Amino acid sequence: MNFTMLHEQLRTSDGVLNFCQEHKLLATSKKCVTCGTICNLVTREDTSDGFTWRCTASICQRRLSIRTGTFFAKSKLAMACIIKIIYLWAFERASKKDLQRECGVKSAHTIADWKKFLRDICQDHFVRNPRQIGGPGRTVEIGETLFNRRKYNVGRISEPVWVFGGYDPTEKEGFLVSVPNRNAETLLPLIKKYILPGSTVVSDCWKEYSKGGGEGYRDLTVNHQVHFVDAQTKATPTHVVAVMWKAAKQRHKIECGTKRELLDTYLSEFMWRQTFGGNPFVSILTHIAESYPVN
Repeated sequence: MNFTMLHEQLRTSDGVLNFCQEHKLLATSKKCVTCGTICNLVTREDTSDGFTWRCTASICQRRLSIRTGTFFAKSKLAMACIIKIIYLWAFERASKKDLQRECGVKSAHTIADWKKFLRDICQDHFVRNPRQIGGPGRTVEIGETLFNRRKYNVGRISEPVWVFGGYDPTEKEGFLVSVPNRNAETLLPLIKKYILPGSTVVSDCWKEYSKGGGEGYRDLTVNHQVHFVDAQTKATPTHVVAVMWKAAKQRHKIECGTKRELLDTYLSEFMWRQTFGGNPFVSILTHIAESYPVN
């Protein structure tokens, strides 16, 4: 579906309703929150959504917004507008100003809030569906890099943040996570969390992990069956993780840097696009529905 086709489908209230119900963003049935009776979906022209739920019990007949209990609930934007924002975000088709213009949104802060909301969806997906890369017979290259954010008002570089990551070139999958330091005590548990047993881990710092990791390192090599290889002595080092760093930092640069507290959401978005970039619009709608199940 291209943007023109989506715009045409969302042109009427019926079209918006059908689209949202098809993608499980709105409920197809509802019980009254007061008496528990089944509600009917009725047309209501004095609402922006064009429909409302109405209790069928004659002694109740309470009305309920079709947004109640959905991810639309706290927004005042038209649902068609929200879906267009999601589409353009998914395909990286627009800057904040473009999103404002194409979707008819007056406030740049509103666009920023929705982009953060979608990054939160990406982050929530990985929390609910933790991924591990590598595995028996596969190689994972790991490393750390430094992310900075330059402040406009004084032109200085703020406190740097270390990001630890790994990449499996066979499956073209990776992970990124910010870390407080590069100590073995910090990184070894992350290797165990994100890398499958039986993997060959290529690292410039494996000797440091061995010296500083103690029981953690032995647990990885014995119980988790991870085999460490020194990238500096490996005959044909891939250095594919450097490519991932470059792509992640390029996105970071496009966003003009990020606040420290938001960096993890940007890393989640980067990983999400790496995994679901082939069909991003349907994927993000699916993950929204998983994070906000309708009832």
